[in-house]
Amino acid sequence: MADDVGLFYNVVRSRRRLTGRLVVLTPLHIGAGDHPADPLATDNPVIRDVWGRPFIPGSSFKGVWRAFAEQVLGVWGSRDAEQACRRPCDVVDHPCLSKDEAETLKQKHKDDSFALAEAVYARLCPACRLFGSPHFAGRVRVRDLLLESQNSWPGFFEVRPGVAIDRDSRTAFEGRKFEVETVPTQSVFSFEAIVENASDEEWRSVVLTLLPFTRGEMTLGGGTGRGLGRVILQDLDVRVVDRDNIREFLIKGWDALPALSFPEACRQAGLTSGGADNV
Repeated sequence: MADDVGLFYNVVRSRRRLTGRLVVLTPLHIGAGDHPADPLATDNPVIRDVWGRPFIPGSSFKGVWRAFAEQVLGVWGSRDAEQACRRPCDVVDHPCLSKDEAETLKQKHKDDSFALAEAVYARLCPACRLFGSPHFAGRVRVRDLLLESQNSWPGFFEVRPGVAIDRDSRTAFEGRKFEVETVPTQSVFSFEAIVENASDEEWRSVVLTLLPFTRGEMTLGGGTGRGLGRVILQDLDVRVVDRDNIREFLIKGWDALPALSFPEACRQAGLTSGGADNV
């Protein structure tokens, strides 16, 4: 099994790199997570880099991607008979592989790390195989999304006022006004994700769950119920490293490899109807 799907990461069997542009369609708020020390500052500032520019943590994008994948993986049925009846787990409250079960497997295979890896992998749900679990490094890694260029952000943030509403009286709470800082629309961030040693079935799941992002159907950050955070992935392409071209990749890097458009990558993965650009 390990040789068929590239289960282990000690050898590069395939490495796919997806790159593109993430365009903000409605104001975006990804919070900094701490209260500003300046009493005159906005209540809910966005996360910034060291130069004060906005960025999107890779973990934020991956979290939304994974949450969507957990909703849909298994609904249409897997081509892999072993996974056909498996549904994504609740990785926090009801994981597909609990800590106690993992410890049991470690004791059982304490002298054979490869057998342990296979045993762990066999117990994982589709989402944990792709995006990782406490016991397995997932196939997908998402880089932090930085501004594409100096001109891809107007250089300022928008501030949107809000007020807390009493659901019973349907009126505003007194003294509950707040402000939310947002990144303006049409700001553009660079997107990059690496998919390591994925099987054909896992790669199809990656492509299929990424498609809604290419149609502007997904949202990021906070305030999405108030219209914030709609984004779209554009100009997405794929480059692939395998055993045949790994030497060229090591010498010249990613740019030396031919780029495959995302619609063509979808068709090659067996997804040939509907979707973006008639995928």
